[in-house]
Amino acid sequence: MSDIAKLLLRSGPCWDSPAWLRVYLAGLKNPVSRLLLLALRIKFSPAVLENIRASALPELEKAALFSGAMNLFRAGTAFKTTAAARSPLTDTALLAKARPGALIVETGVSDGISALGLLGQAAGAEVLLSDLQAGFPYVGGPLCTRYYGTDGAYLSLKFPLFLLCTGRRSAPPAGAPEVSLLNPLISGQFPAVKLAAFDIFSGALPRKADIIKCANVLNLQYFSSAEIRRAVENLAVNLNEGGWLFISQNNPKYKEGEAYLALRKEGGRLALSEEKNGHELLSFFK
Repeated sequence: MSDIAKLLLRSGPCWDSPAWLRVYLAGLKNPVSRLLLLALRIKFSPAVLENIRASALPELEKAALFSGAMNLFRAGTAFKTTAAARSPLTDTALLAKARPGALIVETGVSDGISALGLLGQAAGAEVLLSDLQAGFPYVGGPLCTRYYGTDGAYLSLKFPLFLLCTGRRSAPPAGAPEVSLLNPLISGQFPAVKLAAFDIFSGALPRKADIIKCANVLNLQYFSSAEIRRAVENLAVNLNEGGWLFISQNNPKYKEGEAYLALRKEGGRLALSEEKNGHELLSFFK
Protein backbone atom coordinates (compact mmCIF):
# COMPACT_ATOMS: atom_id res chain seq x y z
CA MET A 1 0.00 0.00 0.00
CA SER A 2 1.36 3.42 -0.93
CA ASP A 3 2.02 6.14 1.65
CA ILE A 4 -0.77 8.25 0.12
CA ALA A 5 -3.24 5.37 0.46
CA LYS A 6 -2.25 4.86 4.10
CA LEU A 7 -2.66 8.57 4.76
CA LEU A 8 -6.16 8.55 3.26
CA LEU A 9 -7.20 5.52 5.31
CA ARG A 10 -6.01 7.16 8.53
CA SER A 11 -7.75 10.46 7.72
CA GLY A 12 -11.37 11.44 7.29
CA PRO A 13 -14.26 13.76 8.17
CA CYS A 14 -14.21 14.85 11.80
CA TRP A 15 -16.84 16.46 14.01
CA ASP A 16 -15.86 16.53 17.68
CA SER A 17 -19.33 16.83 19.13
CA PRO A 18 -20.23 14.67 22.17
CA ALA A 19 -23.73 14.21 20.73
CA TRP A 20 -22.32 12.97 17.42
CA LEU A 21 -19.88 10.73 19.26
CA ARG A 22 -22.82 9.11 21.08
CA VAL A 23 -24.54 8.45 17.73
CA TYR A 24 -21.30 7.09 16.26
CA LEU A 25 -20.61 4.69 19.14
CA ALA A 26 -24.20 3.40 18.96
CA GLY A 27 -23.80 2.93 15.21
CA LEU A 28 -20.71 0.77 15.69
CA LYS A 29 -22.85 -1.80 17.52
CA ASN A 30 -25.00 -2.43 14.43
CA PRO A 31 -23.25 -4.47 11.68
CA VAL A 32 -24.80 -2.49 8.80
CA SER A 33 -24.23 1.01 10.18
CA ARG A 34 -20.77 -0.03 11.36
CA LEU A 35 -19.74 -0.88 7.79
CA LEU A 36 -21.08 2.46 6.57
CA LEU A 37 -19.28 4.46 9.26
CA LEU A 38 -15.99 2.65 8.63
CA ALA A 39 -16.37 3.14 4.87
CA LEU A 40 -16.87 6.88 5.43
CA ARG A 41 -13.71 6.90 7.60
CA ILE A 42 -15.37 8.95 10.34
CA LYS A 43 -12.74 10.28 12.76
CA PHE A 44 -12.50 12.07 16.10
CA SER A 45 -9.64 14.21 17.33
CA PRO A 46 -8.48 14.60 20.96
CA ALA A 47 -10.61 17.77 21.04
CA VAL A 48 -13.65 15.55 21.60
CA LEU A 49 -12.25 14.63 25.03
CA GLU A 50 -12.12 18.28 26.08
CA ASN A 51 -15.61 18.83 24.68
CA ILE A 52 -16.93 15.91 26.76
CA ARG A 53 -15.15 17.22 29.86
CA ALA A 54 -16.72 20.67 29.38
CA SER A 55 -20.22 19.36 28.62
CA ALA A 56 -23.18 19.53 31.00
CA LEU A 57 -23.82 15.78 30.78
CA PRO A 58 -24.50 13.82 34.00
CA GLU A 59 -21.32 12.54 35.66
CA LEU A 60 -21.72 8.85 34.78
CA GLU A 61 -22.83 9.55 31.21
CA LYS A 62 -19.86 11.87 30.73
CA ALA A 63 -17.50 9.20 32.08
CA ALA A 64 -18.91 6.48 29.80
CA LEU A 65 -18.72 8.71 26.74
CA PHE A 66 -15.15 9.70 27.58
CA SER A 67 -14.12 6.02 27.82
CA GLY A 68 -15.94 5.30 24.57
CA ALA A 69 -13.91 8.01 22.86
CA MET A 70 -10.67 6.67 24.37
CA ASN A 71 -11.34 3.29 22.76
CA LEU A 72 -11.03 5.01 19.36
CA PHE A 73 -7.49 6.27 19.95
CA ARG A 74 -4.13 4.54 19.69
CA ALA A 75 -1.00 4.75 21.82
CA GLY A 76 1.78 3.66 19.48
CA THR A 77 0.42 0.52 17.80
CA ALA A 78 -2.15 -0.40 20.46
CA PHE A 79 -5.67 0.93 20.92
CA LYS A 80 -6.21 2.57 24.31
CA THR A 81 -9.04 0.25 25.35
CA THR A 82 -10.60 0.73 28.77
CA ALA A 83 -13.44 -0.42 31.01
CA ALA A 84 -14.41 0.28 34.60
CA ALA A 85 -13.12 -1.74 37.58
CA ARG A 86 -12.03 -4.78 35.57
CA SER A 87 -9.76 -6.57 38.07
CA PRO A 88 -11.54 -7.07 41.41
CA LEU A 89 -9.64 -10.27 42.32
CA THR A 90 -6.28 -8.61 41.73
CA ASP A 91 -7.30 -5.45 43.59
CA THR A 92 -8.38 -7.45 46.65
CA ALA A 93 -5.13 -9.44 46.66
CA LEU A 94 -2.81 -6.45 46.31
CA LEU A 95 -4.66 -4.29 48.81
CA ALA A 96 -4.17 -7.04 51.38
CA LYS A 97 -0.41 -6.44 51.00
CA ALA A 98 -0.56 -2.62 51.02
CA ARG A 99 0.73 -1.04 54.22
CA PRO A 100 -0.34 2.48 55.27
CA GLY A 101 1.49 5.04 53.16
CA ALA A 102 2.44 2.50 50.48
CA LEU A 103 2.78 3.68 46.90
CA ILE A 104 0.64 1.62 44.51
CA VAL A 105 1.25 2.20 40.80
CA GLU A 106 -1.16 0.86 38.20
CA THR A 107 0.23 0.74 34.66
CA GLY A 108 -1.54 0.83 31.31
CA VAL A 109 -4.68 2.45 32.72
CA SER A 110 -5.69 4.33 29.56
CA ASP A 111 -8.13 6.94 30.97
CA GLY A 112 -7.93 5.54 34.51
CA ILE A 113 -11.50 4.26 34.70
CA SER A 114 -10.18 0.69 35.05
CA ALA A 115 -8.72 1.73 38.43
CA LEU A 116 -12.04 2.91 39.84
CA GLY A 117 -12.40 -0.11 42.15
CA LEU A 118 -8.81 0.12 43.37
CA LEU A 119 -9.08 3.84 44.11
CA GLY A 120 -12.27 3.34 46.05
CA GLN A 121 -10.65 0.82 48.41
CA ALA A 122 -7.08 2.09 48.76
CA ALA A 123 -7.58 4.06 51.98
CA GLY A 124 -4.23 4.83 53.60
CA ALA A 125 -2.22 4.13 50.44
CA GLU A 126 -1.16 6.46 47.64
CA VAL A 127 -2.22 5.42 44.13
CA LEU A 128 -0.47 6.68 41.01
CA LEU A 129 -2.05 5.88 37.65
CA SER A 130 0.20 5.57 34.61
CA ASP A 131 0.06 4.85 30.92
CA LEU A 132 2.39 5.08 27.94
CA GLN A 133 0.48 8.21 27.01
CA ALA A 134 -1.03 10.49 29.64
CA GLY A 135 -2.05 13.29 27.30
CA PHE A 136 -2.05 14.57 23.73
CA PRO A 137 0.34 17.54 23.35
CA TYR A 138 -1.01 20.08 20.89
CA VAL A 139 -0.29 23.37 19.17
CA GLY A 140 -3.37 25.40 18.30
CA GLY A 141 -3.86 27.70 15.34
CA PRO A 142 -6.70 29.65 13.73
CA LEU A 143 -7.38 27.01 11.06
CA CYS A 144 -5.42 23.96 12.21
CA THR A 145 -4.49 22.29 15.50
CA ARG A 146 -1.58 19.84 15.59
CA TYR A 147 -1.86 16.88 17.98
CA TYR A 148 1.24 14.85 18.80
CA GLY A 149 1.46 11.19 19.78
CA THR A 150 3.86 9.40 22.12
CA ASP A 151 6.02 8.03 19.31
CA GLY A 152 7.31 11.44 18.24
CA ALA A 153 5.01 11.63 15.22
CA TYR A 154 2.20 14.04 14.43
CA LEU A 155 -0.85 12.19 15.57
CA SER A 156 -3.07 14.43 13.48
CA LEU A 157 -3.75 17.80 11.95
CA LYS A 158 -7.25 18.95 12.85
CA PHE A 159 -8.88 21.27 10.30
CA PRO A 160 -12.51 22.39 10.48
CA LEU A 161 -14.53 19.17 9.98
CA PHE A 162 -11.53 17.12 8.80
CA LEU A 163 -8.76 15.16 10.50
CA LEU A 164 -5.53 14.55 8.58
CA CYS A 165 -3.26 11.88 10.09
CA THR A 166 0.13 12.52 8.53
CA GLY A 167 2.46 10.08 10.28
CA ARG A 168 5.17 12.72 9.94
CA ARG A 169 7.76 12.48 12.73
CA SER A 170 8.25 15.57 14.85
CA ALA A 171 8.44 16.17 18.60
CA PRO A 172 6.01 18.67 20.17
CA PRO A 173 7.45 22.04 21.20
CA ALA A 174 8.74 22.32 24.76
CA GLY A 175 5.98 23.36 27.13
CA ALA A 176 3.16 22.50 24.72
CA PRO A 177 -0.18 22.14 26.53
CA GLU A 178 -1.82 18.72 26.65
CA VAL A 179 -5.30 17.28 26.43
CA SER A 180 -5.42 15.18 29.61
CA LEU A 181 -6.53 11.58 29.19
CA LEU A 182 -7.73 11.19 32.78
CA ASN A 183 -11.43 10.35 32.87
CA PRO A 184 -13.50 13.18 34.41
CA LEU A 185 -15.16 10.71 36.79
CA ILE A 186 -11.74 9.90 38.29
CA SER A 187 -10.63 13.52 38.54
CA GLY A 188 -14.00 14.45 40.06
CA GLN A 189 -14.15 11.70 42.70
CA PHE A 190 -10.40 11.52 43.42
CA PRO A 191 -8.98 15.00 42.76
CA ALA A 192 -5.56 14.12 44.21
CA VAL A 193 -5.00 11.24 41.76
CA LYS A 194 -2.65 11.92 38.85
CA LEU A 195 -2.11 10.21 35.51
CA ALA A 196 1.59 9.97 34.66
CA ALA A 197 3.36 8.93 31.46
CA PHE A 198 5.32 5.72 32.05
CA ASP A 199 6.81 3.25 29.58
CA ILE A 200 6.85 -0.21 31.20
CA PHE A 201 9.80 -1.24 29.00
CA SER A 202 12.20 1.58 29.78
CA GLY A 203 10.56 4.20 32.00
CA ALA A 204 11.44 5.32 35.51
CA LEU A 205 8.76 6.19 38.07
CA PRO A 206 9.08 9.43 40.11
CA ARG A 207 9.94 7.18 43.06
CA LYS A 208 10.05 3.43 43.55
CA ALA A 209 6.73 1.74 44.22
CA ASP A 210 5.72 -0.73 46.92
CA ILE A 211 3.19 -2.41 44.61
CA ILE A 212 2.90 -2.29 40.82
CA LYS A 213 -0.21 -3.55 39.08
CA CYS A 214 0.07 -4.41 35.39
CA ALA A 215 -3.42 -5.40 34.23
CA ASN A 216 -4.39 -6.46 30.69
CA VAL A 217 -1.07 -5.28 29.28
CA LEU A 218 1.47 -8.10 29.49
CA ASN A 219 0.08 -10.98 27.45
CA LEU A 220 1.15 -13.02 24.44
CA GLN A 221 -1.45 -11.38 22.20
CA TYR A 222 0.30 -8.01 22.57
CA PHE A 223 3.97 -8.86 23.06
CA SER A 224 6.58 -11.53 22.43
CA SER A 225 8.12 -13.55 25.27
CA ALA A 226 11.31 -11.48 25.04
CA GLU A 227 9.35 -8.21 25.24
CA ILE A 228 7.43 -9.43 28.28
CA ARG A 229 10.65 -10.38 30.07
CA ARG A 230 12.14 -6.97 29.27
CA ALA A 231 9.07 -5.22 30.69
CA VAL A 232 9.16 -7.33 33.87
CA GLU A 233 12.86 -6.56 34.35
CA ASN A 234 12.18 -2.83 34.11
CA LEU A 235 9.18 -3.01 36.42
CA ALA A 236 11.36 -4.83 38.97
CA VAL A 237 13.85 -1.94 38.88
CA ASN A 238 10.98 0.41 39.76
CA LEU A 239 9.98 -1.63 42.84
CA ASN A 240 11.24 -1.22 46.38
CA GLU A 241 12.91 -4.23 47.98
CA GLY A 242 10.13 -6.41 49.37
CA GLY A 243 7.67 -4.89 46.91
CA TRP A 244 5.11 -6.70 44.79
CA LEU A 245 4.40 -6.91 41.05
CA PHE A 246 0.90 -8.07 40.12
CA ILE A 247 0.35 -9.17 36.52
CA SER A 248 -3.30 -9.78 35.72
CA GLN A 249 -5.54 -10.44 32.76
CA ASN A 250 -9.29 -10.46 32.20
CA ASN A 251 -10.44 -13.19 29.82
CA PRO A 252 -13.46 -15.54 29.71
CA LYS A 253 -11.05 -18.50 29.47
CA TYR A 254 -10.19 -18.00 33.16
CA LYS A 255 -12.38 -19.02 36.06
CA GLU A 256 -14.15 -15.89 37.35
CA GLY A 257 -12.96 -14.15 34.17
CA GLU A 258 -9.67 -13.08 35.73
CA ALA A 259 -6.22 -14.48 36.54
CA TYR A 260 -3.19 -12.97 38.21
CA LEU A 261 0.40 -13.61 39.25
CA ALA A 262 1.98 -12.01 42.32
CA LEU A 263 5.78 -11.65 42.20
CA ARG A 264 7.80 -10.36 45.16
CA LYS A 265 11.15 -8.59 44.96
CA GLU A 266 13.66 -10.23 47.27
CA GLY A 267 17.41 -9.79 47.02
CA GLY A 268 16.90 -7.60 43.95
CA ARG A 269 15.08 -10.36 42.05
CA LEU A 270 11.43 -11.18 41.44
CA ALA A 271 10.07 -14.53 42.58
CA LEU A 272 6.59 -15.96 42.10
CA SER A 273 4.81 -15.87 45.44
CA GLU A 274 1.19 -16.63 44.54
CA GLU A 275 -1.13 -17.00 41.59
CA LYS A 276 -4.84 -17.42 40.88
CA ASN A 277 -6.69 -19.12 38.02
CA GLY A 278 -3.69 -20.05 35.88
CA HIS A 279 -2.54 -16.90 34.12
CA GLU A 280 -1.08 -17.66 30.68
CA LEU A 281 2.34 -16.37 31.81
CA LEU A 282 2.52 -18.70 34.80
CA SER A 283 5.16 -20.93 33.17
CA PHE A 284 7.42 -17.88 32.72
CA PHE A 285 7.89 -17.51 36.46
CA LYS A 286 7.64 -21.01 37.92
